[in-house]
Amino acid sequence: MSPPIETHPPDWTRQFTAGRFALLLASLISAAYPDVVLGTYSFFYRDFGLFTYPVAWYARDCLGHGHVPLWNPLNDCGVPFLAQWNTTVCYPLSLLYLLLPLPWSLDYFCLGHLVLAGVAMYHLAFRWSGNRFAASVAGTAFALNGVTLNCLMWTSNLAALAWMPLVILLAERAWQEGGRKIIWAAVAGAMQMLAGAPEIIALTWMLLGTLWLGQVFARKVPPGMALARTAGSVALMLMLSAAQLLPFLQLLQHSHRDVSQSGLWSMPAWGWMNFVVPLFHCEKSLLGVFFQKDQQWTSSYYPGIAVLALAVIAASRLRTARTWWLAAVALAGAVLALGDHGVAYSLLRRVIPVASLARYPIKFVVLTIFALPLLAAVATDFMTRVAPESPRLVKKPLLVTAAELAFWALAVAAVACLQPHPPVPGQPVAINAVERVLLLALVLVILFRLVTTQRAWLGAVVLVLLGLDILTHMPRQNPTVLNEAYGPINLGMPAVPQPGQARAMTSPLVQAYLASAGTTNAAGNVIGLRRALYDDCNLPENVPTLNGFFSLHLRNNDDILNLIYTPTNFPAGLVDFMGAAQISDDQTYFGWKTRPHPLPLATAGQEPVFAGDRETLRALADPAFDPRRFVYLPPEAQNGPAAQATTATVTLTEFSAGRITLTVEAAQPAWVVVAQSDYPCWRALVDGQTTKLWRANHAFQAVEVPGGRHAVELVYSDSAFEWGAMISTVSLAGCVIFGFRPDKRVRTSAAPS
Repeated sequence: MSPPIETHPPDWTRQFTAGRFALLLASLISAAYPDVVLGTYSFFYRDFGLFTYPVAWYARDCLGHGHVPLWNPLNDCGVPFLAQWNTTVCYPLSLLYLLLPLPWSLDYFCLGHLVLAGVAMYHLAFRWSGNRFAASVAGTAFALNGVTLNCLMWTSNLAALAWMPLVILLAERAWQEGGRKIIWAAVAGAMQMLAGAPEIIALTWMLLGTLWLGQVFARKVPPGMALARTAGSVALMLMLSAAQLLPFLQLLQHSHRDVSQSGLWSMPAWGWMNFVVPLFHCEKSLLGVFFQKDQQWTSSYYPGIAVLALAVIAASRLRTARTWWLAAVALAGAVLALGDHGVAYSLLRRVIPVASLARYPIKFVVLTIFALPLLAAVATDFMTRVAPESPRLVKKPLLVTAAELAFWALAVAAVACLQPHPPVPGQPVAINAVERVLLLALVLVILFRLVTTQRAWLGAVVLVLLGLDILTHMPRQNPTVLNEAYGPINLGMPAVPQPGQARAMTSPLVQAYLASAGTTNAAGNVIGLRRALYDDCNLPENVPTLNGFFSLHLRNNDDILNLIYTPTNFPAGLVDFMGAAQISDDQTYFGWKTRPHPLPLATAGQEPVFAGDRETLRALADPAFDPRRFVYLPPEAQNGPAAQATTATVTLTEFSAGRITLTVEAAQPAWVVVAQSDYPCWRALVDGQTTKLWRANHAFQAVEVPGGRHAVELVYSDSAFEWGAMISTVSLAGCVIFGFRPDKRVRTSAAPS
């Protein structure tokens, strides 16, 4: 059992205020990325250059032209954009890069959220410990660890992580105190919800659920009142987020995502070793970033060896309900992250099948990364209170834990050196392990000196060393490139396709090559991928392509992409129908060549063939399919008058992300076929009258027109977003009115005697 400790932390801990901590953390981050802070270099590695930057550019461009980016016509023959959720269009803090020049504003957005993550964790740890120095330790450990630094490549995951501690802090206050705390909890929850990382949001509320149940069973809060307050804050949070959630739920119903796709990218069976030695059994990319071959969601989840030591001390020696809960959370995250390499994840999928929608079990490590800093704060708080009177009670656990972790680190390094064919030579792993052990010893020695002598400046040294451990635990996780790499380039195309007229296609061979190819030259990497229009690199170039890189693809469109990118025979007719006028030259790096017979966006007069999905896909996969003569329609469309081929012409008069206007002249009733992805938000009008918009060629659009000359309009009308925006606006107005109105319960001060 722990001995009695002081009621309040020592006075010196009060010097670690939230403002000073934020300044120290910002200084550490600036020292780690001085080139980015100065605005001369930018992030680019992996998804930052392939998804985050292009998506930010497209959203900024749409808003600059005065419309909300609901639909993206440049990828996948059209795909919902805002509804993707992780595009963070509705996230208020995205205004930083939506209004200011790219790419430096996007870099500042990401680095700023590291500071937000640390400050949010600081406040949560301070509420639970009452110790400002312990809170600073937790804030540093949460802002600077392998996972959060890896998340610099995503706006959504990073923002969701940053808000995670604040959501838990304010939600707990809401069910304990009620009143305006319910509103502030809902606002914080909505900010995380709008950030767009479903798995991290779900993990946050899973933690809150277990915390709520624990406090109810311990009778720390009245069950009925706690339930009502929690339900109120959750309901208000969902209403504030409705503008994002309703479009997302609609897209999810029509997406390719299903429970059979889970189990990808799990922590390797030996992955726990990387909590101590981050380079163990990792491979090195051409750009110098280390990663685990079995999973590539995060290049590291190293928490800091001193943070791990403090967490072990708290979990093993300080017996309180909250400590046990945090230890269970940390262990659960590490076990579930193993995915199919362990038993727990399989059991979870059986009990809660919807959990399979989270495709990457490695993301459960977020639970561990959240709990370890708080456990470290618990141990730090205990030491600062006990050490002045009983230094031996602090010295022994420090020595024992340091010896245990040092042993394991050196043992792992020895295993790496003895492996016959390691992914990375054993010497760098051994050097890395020794460096971690030395930093562990240095941090714990200074920490012991701090808590016994109570010299506050040593606390700043401890925090700096904790940051240094993370910033040196492997080569830079997020390499940078000169901003000029994002400047204008020459695509080298004979004729650059324009939106509404034609599309470009990355060939299957080049697509497969680019998925694994690379170069040691950062600028060459960025420019090469941009010239190849790989993934979403076409967005800043304003070039339509047949495919793209998004979390959610439309289900039927995904079937089409599988036909053209994993074919037994290249379906030339289908590719013609999709308007591919330029295709990658398989013989020339980043070269393009012209395809001879692409169809325009809209055609008319084809003979309809009414068939089910399987028959349609078989026909489309046949290289002999002729989209000029035939169009495949669902069986229920055959009751109309346009039952045969006819002579017809189509003229495109207007094209934008939300509207297509056509002029059609047909000798008799005809089908107008549009090579744009079918989605329920699209509406068709013929001469101003609403008409049925049918699914054509499995994933595209068709509308039936009478004979003669007619005006055809396709209009994107997202009622889910419109209703959601209205609900969110009304809810926000209510929060402002009730959150800031003067409190009527003003206490009357007593008159002086």
